[in-house]
Amino acid sequence: MQPFTKLASNAIIKTFDRYNVHIRVTGMVVTAINGETVRFDATTYMQDQLIELICKVLANQMIQEVWQREHQES
Repeated sequence: MQPFTKLASNAIIKTFDRYNVHIRVTGMVVTAINGETVRFDATTYMQDQLIELICKVLANQMIQEVWQREHQES
């Protein structure tokens, strides 16, 4: 895998955007995923590692939302 670059950052952001996942960055630091504040220095990750990390944040967001919906309907 290649080290993370600005070009990779743009490709990742655009790809996730196609799935309605909104990523905010400042320089090479991911600062938010779907409005949730995070702080991932992209230069410390390989491209595939950063994608997996973003997906873990999404999984946690989905788990939380499902749990909340289950308890609202009770």
